[in-house]
Amino acid sequence: MKFLICLLGAASLCAAEAPVSEQAAVKRVYGHLLIRDKISALLEAKQALELFPESKSLQTSYIRALCENGNEIEAWQQWDKNVKMFQDPQPDRHLLEILAWGVLNKGDASTQLSIRLTSLLGAAFTHDAKAVPLLVAQLRSSNAMLRSIAVKLSASYGDAPLRDEIARLLKEEKVWYVRLDVIQAIGHLRIDELRPDLKEIVGNPKTLAEEKAAAIVSLVSMYDSIDRQELVRLSRSDRAGLRQLACEVVCHLNQEEHLDLIAPLLRDASPDVRLSALNVFGLMRIKQVGNVPAIDLIAGNLEDSSPAVAITAAWCALLADPKVGEKKIEQWLEHENIDYVRQASAALSVSGKYGQKLAAKKIKSLKDPYARVNLALGLIGQRAQVKQCCQVLYDTFFAEDKVLWMWDSSFNPLFRSLAPSRVSHIEQIPHYPMVVDQMTRLEILSVLSIVRFPKAQDAVKGFLQNQTWGVTGAAAATLLQEGDEDDLTAVRGLLNDADEKIRVQAALILAMVGNDPAAVKVLQDAYPHVDREMKVHILEALAHVGDAQSIPFLMEILKEPFQILRVVAASALIQCLYH
Repeated sequence: MKFLICLLGAASLCAAEAPVSEQAAVKRVYGHLLIRDKISALLEAKQALELFPESKSLQTSYIRALCENGNEIEAWQQWDKNVKMFQDPQPDRHLLEILAWGVLNKGDASTQLSIRLTSLLGAAFTHDAKAVPLLVAQLRSSNAMLRSIAVKLSASYGDAPLRDEIARLLKEEKVWYVRLDVIQAIGHLRIDELRPDLKEIVGNPKTLAEEKAAAIVSLVSMYDSIDRQELVRLSRSDRAGLRQLACEVVCHLNQEEHLDLIAPLLRDASPDVRLSALNVFGLMRIKQVGNVPAIDLIAGNLEDSSPAVAITAAWCALLADPKVGEKKIEQWLEHENIDYVRQASAALSVSGKYGQKLAAKKIKSLKDPYARVNLALGLIGQRAQVKQCCQVLYDTFFAEDKVLWMWDSSFNPLFRSLAPSRVSHIEQIPHYPMVVDQMTRLEILSVLSIVRFPKAQDAVKGFLQNQTWGVTGAAAATLLQEGDEDDLTAVRGLLNDADEKIRVQAALILAMVGNDPAAVKVLQDAYPHVDREMKVHILEALAHVGDAQSIPFLMEILKEPFQILRVVAASALIQCLYH
């Protein structure tokens, strides 16, 4: 009712006679904007400025009307023409925000997919309520890629309109990778009313394996507790997915009192259920269930027909009875199938002190470099033989520099094995296999830096000299994520390197990971000399730092002829204003 009254008031205001004062003119402009009459608002503002050309409030309303009509370049020119008025005594931050959102909204209406995508990302990264309408619009887009990205971004907001759209997509979405994102978003947002729908996905034998796994993770995240009766229903369900869910819930809630329901699932007909039950025993470090030792319960799985189950059982045995477990793990480390060797080394690397002795022994004899890296990472985690293990990482990093890498968790999500990449190209991310390789290699560099390996800076420098790419925000965010401020030393020392490319790459990492203002000047100085793709990376990095001193620089970018650069600069400008 109040909104209706406001609309009626605005309409009556618009019907009034021509303004006789500056204040009346401003009210008329905003009245038109309130009832979404953008063209009339622009005409009113133009006419009023002829009467009151020195009015700051009218100039502001005119710029806003220009932005509402999609005339973002003309709006910037009007601001630039009257810049002294808007910067006396301090820059008008509200007006700068209007200009920036004008650029983002214009980009959202573009017919070019890349610009719409960049506008969506730029708006979402501001974490402003003004981004919600843009997200809602793209959740309804006919383009599957835009819907997918909008779903991922919406998961960090959680506003009611976005939750409603995600609930709708769960029922209506047909594209599998978008459905996967929707299922994950439901778990992230903990939309409890959709729990029955997720259970149906888990229990449906026709559900894709990826969807079932995502639904299980989402369901588990929603459980704060579970009663015995419901757990019995899940563990004894005739649907393998629900039995698997029972294992995940017990592990998530760390409820040892329900292990008697999980133990029978070690002999389940489904290898996925057997694997989940073994994961419960391993993660919860179960020594016995009732009066039965855990090693006796998992003994039958040590010779399982599924290699993934057998390797996981060997890992569980190592934790429950090291003598039995060491023997079985060592057998897998000597297997003729290199994939089994790598997965066994990955299992050994996460076994902590129980696998330290065997890892130290096998890292010297294994021939496969990826299996040796897995063991080296495990030993470094235990701070054992750190120097020798770092040398293994360093040597492999450069010896295999022509091979794309990835983390392989296909056998068991608990075991990550370094492996040559089998990642396929995907529509959403250009050069996706290379991006995965970059992130994987950055993580290895992170380990070398954290433990203060003397050659860490050389490794970082060699990595940054790669001529085929620019460090992206997603990749750089993985570097040094486990360390503290001192772990950036290896990168910070490269800010003064003679090679501009290395300086820029180092500055990007410092900005994206450390929010380091020291990177700002390097990035701004390099901006005019780099290609357009690198300019986008630089603007993203400046946004991440959020330094108010970047505002004048970003305002200049708003007059760039390339819309995609204006869009990224607008998002960066808003983030700098908010900081």
